[in-house]
Amino acid sequence: MLLTSDEDASDDEHIALTPTNFSRSNTDASNTSSNDNSFLSRSSSTFTDPPFLQKTTKQIIKELCVEVMPALLVSVAGSICAGYILGSIQNNRAFDRIPAFFIMVPVLLNLKSNTELNMSTRMSTLANLGFFDSPKESLKAIRSNMLLLLLQSTAVGASVGLISTLLSLLPSSGSNTTPFFRQASLLMASAIGCAVIGSFLVGLLISFTIYVSRMYGVDPDNIGTPIASSFGDMSTLLILGFLTTFLIATQPPFPLLISLAFVALALLILHNVRNDEHTTQHLSKGWLPLVYAAATSSIAGLVVEKFADSYPAMPALVPVLNGIGGNIGTVFASRLSTSLHKRQAASSEHNLVLFILLIINIPIQIGFLALHRIFDPSLVVNVWFVFVYISATVIHGLAILSLAKFACKLLWSRGYDPDDCVNPFITGSGDMLGTIFLALVFLIT
Repeated sequence: MLLTSDEDASDDEHIALTPTNFSRSNTDASNTSSNDNSFLSRSSSTFTDPPFLQKTTKQIIKELCVEVMPALLVSVAGSICAGYILGSIQNNRAFDRIPAFFIMVPVLLNLKSNTELNMSTRMSTLANLGFFDSPKESLKAIRSNMLLLLLQSTAVGASVGLISTLLSLLPSSGSNTTPFFRQASLLMASAIGCAVIGSFLVGLLISFTIYVSRMYGVDPDNIGTPIASSFGDMSTLLILGFLTTFLIATQPPFPLLISLAFVALALLILHNVRNDEHTTQHLSKGWLPLVYAAATSSIAGLVVEKFADSYPAMPALVPVLNGIGGNIGTVFASRLSTSLHKRQAASSEHNLVLFILLIINIPIQIGFLALHRIFDPSLVVNVWFVFVYISATVIHGLAILSLAKFACKLLWSRGYDPDDCVNPFITGSGDMLGTIFLALVFLIT
């Protein structure tokens, strides 16, 4: 979110975590402490002790291995399930009749995941700044962010439905005999319904994860985004599979009515969000990065659609390769954002974290290939394939981590909050690059 230097002190009453908010003086903060509804009504002296700067290299490595590694393994399990679910639903009736659903999948996964990741990073920052120490404040944060997430998911679902409908007109999207209006209504209802229902479930999981991690002294920056993205992808594909199977068998007016019902619900939520001082400023923030993520994910979708028939094993690998790379990128970005909010600038620590996350990525990818080979004998996994695949994942991971570091610092220096803006850039670029790299892996091997 863009800030100006002449903002009023009343802006401190908002939940928005911005560069300007945390440069306030103790006097400014104390002037707003009388507002019981403000999540930011704390003295800036609360944040003067920078714990990350006191950690040794050994402590940082231990923290990442103990906290990040298990979260990434959980995300891999979720991504593996998501890959198999995708491989399963791509053969159902709806996908056979309307090939545009193939385009919808990566766009929906990316945009829906980004709104959930933004919620996770915002709440992780709140937790690290002490706002989850009070049950009253934590409940306010959860309620406000849940309503905002549901509103954003409705907008995302409608956008994905529209994008998929427009892309279905391209010759490369395949031919089908379904009337255009029928196809458009099915795409719209499936996208909106899947986004809203999935985001509601994942939002509850994010809230629970952040709250419990804070209770047990675990840094939510290390586990919040991997848990959100892995379960988010898996639940999205499951819900999409059920919805498309159900809606394809309904009469033409029904999908349209479903879409209108969700839009009506969103209008009711919009009224609450506009009247909530903690979320109203987020309504117009962060949409441009989502547009970028939609564009890059659309490219990824077109690549998957083009190579799915030639390489049937490829769709099952896409969520994992992109998922692991995106997870280490969002973990890194979440840690960077928190350190920026705490006014901590330790380049050596950031470089160490980048290197460790990149190294962690390699054994996880190798383990996934070995496990995938057991359950899918059709995938030819030889030494050459492993070498090319791991090389692609290393380049992919390094590109994402470098982008995260560059984007966080650039956004912060320009007055934007990375919590609201950086994740779409990371995941959008990661999905596009990862899918292209994976296609190259199959072409080379």
